[in-house]
Amino acid sequence: MEKLHAVCIPYPAQGHINPMLKLAKLLHVRGFHVTFVNTEYNHKRFLKSRGPNSLNSVTSFQFETIPDGLSDNPNVDATQDTVSLCDSTRKTCLSPFEYLLSKLNSEPSLHM
Repeated sequence: MEKLHAVCIPYPAQGHINPMLKLAKLLHVRGFHVTFVNTEYNHKRFLKSRGPNSLNSVTSFQFETIPDGLSDNPNVDATQDTVSLCDSTRKTCLSPFEYLLSKLNSEPSLHM
């Protein structure tokens, strides 16, 4: 029987990642295969705040990142500038996300 696949992508603003991760865990408990997608900027922030090995405990999830066009300057919190965040998300994320979905749909291991 084919396992259902949930692709979870939180909006890249502060306060959206942890609730989406909780939802992803609930879906996984219900039998879904989960791919959790973060923007590069937020993925780096997540690992910095929780530690570089923090995702090792969630081995049953597939973690992916997509480019977001946000600053790599560690002194700037790009998620607090809502206008720039919306603009960057609109201009940068769609094409890489569509490519990722296409890649995920072609992976035979996800269709078992």
